[in-house]
Amino acid sequence: MSRPLRIEYPGAVYHVTARANGRQQLFTHIDDGSYFIELLAREIAQHKWLCHAYCLLEDHYHLVIETPEANLGRGMGRLNMAYSQWFGREHDLRGHLFHGRYKSIILQKERHLLEVCRHVVLNPVRVQAVNRADHWKWSSYRPLAFEEPEPEWLHRDWLLQHLASDNSDRSAAWRDYVEEGMNIPSPWEKLRAGHYLGDEAFLRDITDRIRHLPLDQVPAKITNPARPTAEKVLQTVAAVSGTSQDLLLDRKAAADAFQATVYLLRRASNLPLREVAELADVSQGRISQIQRKIEDNGGISASFPWGNELTSLL
Repeated sequence: MSRPLRIEYPGAVYHVTARANGRQQLFTHIDDGSYFIELLAREIAQHKWLCHAYCLLEDHYHLVIETPEANLGRGMGRLNMAYSQWFGREHDLRGHLFHGRYKSIILQKERHLLEVCRHVVLNPVRVQAVNRADHWKWSSYRPLAFEEPEPEWLHRDWLLQHLASDNSDRSAAWRDYVEEGMNIPSPWEKLRAGHYLGDEAFLRDITDRIRHLPLDQVPAKITNPARPTAEKVLQTVAAVSGTSQDLLLDRKAAADAFQATVYLLRRASNLPLREVAELADVSQGRISQIQRKIEDNGGISASFPWGNELTSLL
């Protein structure tokens, strides 16, 4: 059975979420939300976290946490355990409250923190719990939008400083920024390997950090976030081969470019054999034959006149 990969280092920034088990709810009453916030405040103080955003919904929650020390796992484990035990006593609930362990996405602060915080506070609108973000009490939207003093532990400075200059109304800038977010694609569309959000340099840094972790039972796609995406493969092969990107997966239009593309989708992007076969509209056996042929020829650089320009993808 696979297990989650926990990457911790000083200064890491995470989007964290946890969901109730089955059809249960995490928060059924105002007291539930209030007690969870109390526990969260305790962990923030204990572990010196910076909480940039939060949102509590009926059956799950979202947090955006920066860890000056490498300690996310200790704090999150204690938070969920303490709340689960309290909730069980309070509501006479037996069994697991949470659906497995918390999930975390590690993100590049300068590039993605603003948009992730916006995405978090827009969740109540997105799930149609309310019509406007300011109608939802249980998020960090209102403290920034209207300069509300509570909660004291909410870290506001970074977000507001990056939204407006010193002479600007930063609260208004936050309100405008969040309102614009309803018409903007989700930041999760840019996720790499389902766990990472950042540019190529950031992903290479994460890859270096992963190498020193125990990786047994960790899914292979998670352990190499710097792998090129399928889109990156298509763009690169199109550029170096002089083939239109629309024709790369047409085996009759440009045979060499087609073979290079399917080979790299398997070897560089590590897409499953079945997925590549479906994209190329050929059998899985044919994809395997192409792979073997290119390997037997000495690899991508030896197989095509422009193949040396593709080695950076591997």
